[in-house]
Amino acid sequence: MINPNPALLLLMASGTYLLVMLIFAAIFAGGIYLAWRGSGENQIDQGRRSFLGGRGARDDHALFFGLQLVIQIFGSDELRARIHRLIEAEDGTDSADEKRRFMKSVASMLIENQYAWEYGFWEFSADAEYAIKSFNQWRNEIEASMATEPEEMGEIDRLHRFSDQKEYLIVSLLIMIDNSDEPVSDDVGDYRFRPTYTQLALPFRQLCEGYEESEYWRAETFERLLNGIRALDPRAIERDGIYVYPGTEQDGISSFDLLSDEGWKYLTDHSFRLS
Repeated sequence: MINPNPALLLLMASGTYLLVMLIFAAIFAGGIYLAWRGSGENQIDQGRRSFLGGRGARDDHALFFGLQLVIQIFGSDELRARIHRLIEAEDGTDSADEKRRFMKSVASMLIENQYAWEYGFWEFSADAEYAIKSFNQWRNEIEASMATEPEEMGEIDRLHRFSDQKEYLIVSLLIMIDNSDEPVSDDVGDYRFRPTYTQLALPFRQLCEGYEESEYWRAETFERLLNGIRALDPRAIERDGIYVYPGTEQDGISSFDLLSDEGWKYLTDHSFRLS
């Protein structure tokens, strides 16, 4: 009987081990390749920034747009009274034509006073759940902070206001836009040829989604957004709200109150003078 050479057995065992390891390595490499091939499918492009959760949403039957401007008041400037009168007159606005005139008047008045803009903030969302939540949150927080009742419109509330200087007012505009793929109900002509709410909202949506991050807080961006509101078909507006803070046409807010209150920081972080 021939005894096997130990060196030969060791060589054969080593060869088998290396062969098995090569097979496993090939399977592992193939798995990595297939995973790499599939990673580009249905994956979010990390290079695109979703603006406040709004871009690329699947459920987009409702859109939200909110804009705030801090406007400097110069001496006996009548801007506060003009805006208040315009808002009070809006109570009777119910038809599309009346809504169009109102929106154009507000946007034009704000653009006319662009020289006095101090700070600004805007938000857009195309995710329906977030859009509805944002509209209600903006409205509730703004209405809760404003003086609207006679007993609130007297002396300055020293718990929230430190000065009676009237240097600024804050104008807030919020709109809920119907983006459903349904034909508008009040158009004339054959039902089959009526535009959908999605089609009416598309130009304004494209405007809001078309900015690079570096453009968000520039005065010219706010001007274009206000012009976009002027051009928006009012039939697509589901809800809207326009507010002037403080809540009376004789009042204003001081720079000290504005800059010392953390609640306004999201606004004061975006100065038109520094953009």
